[in-house]
Amino acid sequence: MTDPQSKTPFVNGATRLFPILGDPIAQVRSPAGISGEFHALGHNALCVPMHVRPADFDTVVRGLKATVNCDGFILTVPHKLRALPHVDKPSPRASRVGAVNIVRRESDNTWAGDMLDGVGFVGAARKAGLEPKGKRALVFGAGGAGSAIIDALAEAGAAAITIVDLDKAKANDVASRLGKAHGHCRFTVGEASAEGYDLIANASPTGMAPDTSMPAPFGKLDPNIVVADVVTAPEITPLLAHAKACGCRISTGAQMYQAQAAMIAGYLIPEKPRV
Repeated sequence: MTDPQSKTPFVNGATRLFPILGDPIAQVRSPAGISGEFHALGHNALCVPMHVRPADFDTVVRGLKATVNCDGFILTVPHKLRALPHVDKPSPRASRVGAVNIVRRESDNTWAGDMLDGVGFVGAARKAGLEPKGKRALVFGAGGAGSAIIDALAEAGAAAITIVDLDKAKANDVASRLGKAHGHCRFTVGEASAEGYDLIANASPTGMAPDTSMPAPFGKLDPNIVVADVVTAPEITPLLAHAKACGCRISTGAQMYQAQAAMIAGYLIPEKPRV
């Protein structure tokens, strides 16, 4: 399984493949980390990045599902919503959110999927000192990652969540759909204002290099607010740099990934190591 010279997993004819699909893809840091998790669990498996444009997504997924040594795949921007129709057995969480970020081949050759972005986000936020129960959150982005984060915050007991997205119809759909699943939480679609919130979360691509903007032109932030971002490159986005300057606690996209890396590997290969 391991090359004693490099101490990295072999890649050979028995290696199981788990591509990560995105557009763009150069910014993702997860292939090495997930491959390392596979290796730590004793699996001869590899996560590889694939740059897949939206127009080609369905064709590529059909090809991967027909590839015998591809046992699953991971989704990043902008494919998480598009992937759900390719899943035969979505988890309840994925069904609520309407998106998946991990898909695996089952023993009967059907495909199961789950959405762990929200779980990772909440785990990282807790490490930053925020317990969501009873808190008020402002979330930018109603796409796959945003919906997952909103769902996970509500499931963790958040009292109120305001969703901001340029596509207000999409934001209203998320608020309506998740409002039915989490009756204790008040969902609204609103404008960007930092006042009255315990958490500000950017779940949009805003701030991803080379973009140097913030999701809103925030002034001085209350240092008691926790500010989080899903963007991984740069790790300290313009929003997080501004939050740090204001004395806020922050949670990065890399920390969100780290909180779910082992869960991703365990989901994709749930059985014992293949010899």
